[in-house]
Amino acid sequence: MIYLDLFGPGAEFEHIGLVVKSIRDVTGDRAEIYSDDIQKVFVAFIDMHGMRVELIQPKGEDSPVAMNLKKGQKLVHLCYSVPDIREAIRIGRENGFHCIAKPVPAAAFGEKSIAWLFSKTYGLVELVEK
Repeated sequence: MIYLDLFGPGAEFEHIGLVVKSIRDVTGDRAEIYSDDIQKVFVAFIDMHGMRVELIQPKGEDSPVAMNLKKGQKLVHLCYSVPDIREAIRIGRENGFHCIAKPVPAAAFGEKSIAWLFSKTYGLVELVEK
């Protein structure tokens, strides 16, 4: 197996993001739902057979994931936790990733910084600072 170091030492897989019409339709009343006005989404985390999954519900038609839902594109992103988000962005740039949204605090991660990167090879990636 080949090991790819795309975001530097200490980067670890965190979760995959799936867009859903309604978090409650998936989880009932069992999940804690976070409201993120910056990202214009509601999110909740679930364990799916040992894999952490972020369920993402658009907060309206102007939500960045609303179009994914309309197109039926459920898989939105992969997320990696990194010790230093700015350094991970720099290393990601060396590996063909472009930062499309600079670090901002995220409610679902206790206001830790997240950033969005895009690669033609890997698609959309979220980074969250440890």
